[in-house]
Amino acid sequence: MKRFWECFVEGTGGGQHCRHFSLLEAQREAERLARLSNVNGKTVYLFECIGECKVEQEPVKWEVPT
Repeated sequence: MKRFWECFVEGTGGGQHCRHFSLLEAQREAERLARLSNVNGKTVYLFECIGECKVEQEPVKWEVPT
């Protein structure tokens, strides 16, 4: 799995999420979102994916980016 980041605006339902595969790209998107008039004053969080799991069979399989 590739490392990625997503932006989240506080107080929203989450909306559509876009995976950003570079930290700089994700930071630029967070700044763009923070400047939107309907986001004014809300915190924009930048989340990094630290792993994923899925159940194909027991036990649960985890994969973590390196």
